Order: sequence, then C-alpha cells, then structure tokens
Amino acid sequence: MKLKIKSYCLIASISLSLPAFAAPFAFTDGDLILGFQAANGDGSSQNVFFNLGSGTGYRNNGSQGVRGNIGATLSTTFGEDWYTRTNLYFGVVGNLRSLGLPFSPNPPVDGDPNSTFYISKPAATPGAGFLYPANSFVPASLQSSSTKLGGMESMVVTLTAEADGSAVLDQSTQTVQWENGWTKWNPFIAQPVEPGQGAAFDLFNGGLQQNFGKGGSATYVDVQRILPTNTGAVPTGVVGGGTYETTISISPTGVITSLSAAPASAFDTFIAQFPTITAPADKLTTADPDGDGATNLEEFGFGGNPANGSDSGVGQIFTLDSNNDTQRDITMTLEVRSGASFSVSGNDLVSQIVDEVVYRIEGSTDLLNWDSAVSEVAPPLGVGSPSTGYVFKSFRLNAGNGLVGKGFLRASVTK
Repeated sequence: MKLKIKSYCLIASISLSLPAFAAPFAFTDGDLILGFQAANGDGSSQNVFFNLGSGTGYRNNGSQGVRGNIGATLSTTFGEDWYTRTNLYFGVVGNLRSLGLPFSPNPPVDGDPNSTFYISKPAATPGAGFLYPANSFVPASLQSSSTKLGGMESMVVTLTAEADGSAVLDQSTQTVQWENGWTKWNPFIAQPVEPGQGAAFDLFNGGLQQNFGKGGSATYVDVQRILPTNTGAVPTGVVGGGTYETTISISPTGVITSLSAAPASAFDTFIAQFPTITAPADKLTTADPDGDGATNLEEFGFGGNPANGSDSGVGQIFTLDSNNDTQRDITMTLEVRSGASFSVSGNDLVSQIVDEVVYRIEGSTDLLNWDSAVSEVAPPLGVGSPSTGYVFKSFRLNAGNGLVGKGFLRASVTK
C-alpha cells in the first residue's frame, strides 16, 4: 500500500502602513545653492532651494550635465505658469566660510582659499554674463558677506527635502528660518513697474539673479568665481576679478543642467572689453547702448566704441587721385576686421565672412539708387593706425572720377 503524501507551502504576508521618511536637505560647506523667489504674486512668501554640489567641481567647465529636475516643486510653489513669469527669479551662490577667527587664514580647498565666492549673473546665452572686474571688492567685504551666507547655509540644513531633492521655505510657518532665506539676502528695491534687484548679501550690486518669462528652450545664469587675497590677520591686497566657471540652465519643465559656454566669438570678446556695458540687452548685436545711432555690430565691424557716443569707428573721406589718372576722385577709408578681403558682386564690393560678419560697399550718384560701381584702392589710404584686430581698407566711387557731379559711398556690415 502506497501512501500519497501531499505537501503544502504556506506563505504569509503582512502589509504594514509605515510613515514616509522625511530626509533633511543635504548640504556641505562649499556646495553651491540654487535659489528661487517670486518678487510678488503667487509664491512670494516661499523660497525654493536646490543643492548643485561642490563649487570646486564646476571650475573650468567641470561637473557638466543634468543636475536634477524640480519642475513639480516649482509648479506647486509658484504655479503651473512659473516658466513664463517675469517676476520669478533664480540664482546661484556658494563659498567657503571661515572656520577660525575673522580673516584668519585657513588651508585652501582644491585651490579655493577662505571666502572664495561663486555667484551667478544673468546670461542671454551661455558665457555671455557680466564678470566682475578686479578690485570690485575688498577682502573684508567678502568676509562679511561670507558670514551672511553662512547663516543661510546653516538654515537650509534644517529644511526637509522634497522627493526631487529641492527644499521649500515658507515664511508663514518658518518665520525664524525666513530671516536667513533667499528673499532676505536677495532683496528687491522699488522700481516704477517691477521691483529691481538690490545688493545680494549686502555686497553684489544689481543682484545675482535671472528672471524667467523670456521664452526659449532654457533660461541661463553664468557662474563666476571670485578669489580673495588675504595676508596675515588683517585683510590686505586686492580681490581678483570674476572668472567664468559654468552656466546653469533651467528648462521649461524644470530640468537643471550645467553646461559650458561655446567658445567666445570675436564679437563677444569685443563687447566684453567695455565693463560699463553690463545689461545683457545692451550687449546684443542690435543694441546701441551709447545712443550714437550705430549698433554694437556696426561698432564692432568698423572699430567703434559702443560705450562712447563720440566714437563709432574710423571713416575717412579723401578727394585725391587714387587710380593714377591725374584726376581726383572720391574715396572712403574704413577700419574693418583683419583678414577681410573684398570681391565684386554686381556693382558692389562684398567681403567674405570674417569673424562672422560680411561687409558691403555701395556707390550712388543721387542717394536714391545705390547701383554705381565701386572699386577697392590698394594700397589703402588712411591717417593713423588701425586698432588691434583691424586693418584699413579704401574704396573709390568709379563715377566720381574727376569729381564730376555728385557722388556717395556707403558701407554696411551684417552678421
């Protein structure tokens, strides 16, 4: 007789409802804080923070790539339309704080001495933001602002991290923490329409924030590094100018990305020579910050000064014999970018592309029809010497030979 033995496997399951663990906002001295605030309207009593990681990691275009996505938190805090709001601002700040007595020297961290600052400035495109020139600050001022930033850094670690890694500070329920919040140290000042940015951390005039509402696939801030020079127990020496380190972009869906600037174009290098031109809009090729009627592109093309209304470039007119036929004619000498060469295009002379621009020289006998032939004069005429990066080029109106009747020449530059 055979016995059939049946075996049974019993599985017991227990379902427990456990409370979600609330993680604190993570921060280490030297990390960069990305902060958001609304100047008014929805969310103006709240700040949003995000940790971008160690500032030294961003030097020389390091730490590139996606840093996170906080679109859900931004939408909850500032509304679904947060990316289109011109009164919503964001910026980046970080530094290494003093660990000893005020102004006491501490060992550098990866080459960054005590009170090294990383701060942002608005940028229309990556790398186009304003850089503070040397001697903009004194070490004592950086130390004082470092102490203020230290208060904010000590505050953010008391906040609770959201699922996306951000943290929200609410003025109504966290009144003490609010006194060391983003709004506290990035204040606004009264303006006719919208408020303008005051001095961030009581030091950085014009603020360090960018506003949204510009459209496009991303909104940018450039992050620069400002090194202090401290000697002994008393702050002495000078502070070097800001150096570009990276660009932080925010997409319409809240993706945070660090990226490098494209190599500076010749125009970008040119416009950066004029520290009084600070507003991003005034640095555009189409802008005319000195109000002289010449755009920045025209000033660049013809060797002008976009910060000086009395200098729009070299343009010299001569009436002399430029083609050795014993008759005087009308000539025009211009300062153009080095390497520009011209060829005939109909009755005009047109250059090849040089430093991303093209020149065109046209002639007329009546100021109505610009179809009178022009020629290049070689060697060029001109008084003085061209600026660095430029050469003189001279042109003649063919119909003006012998100075018979009227004659006109005009030059244009396009990108």
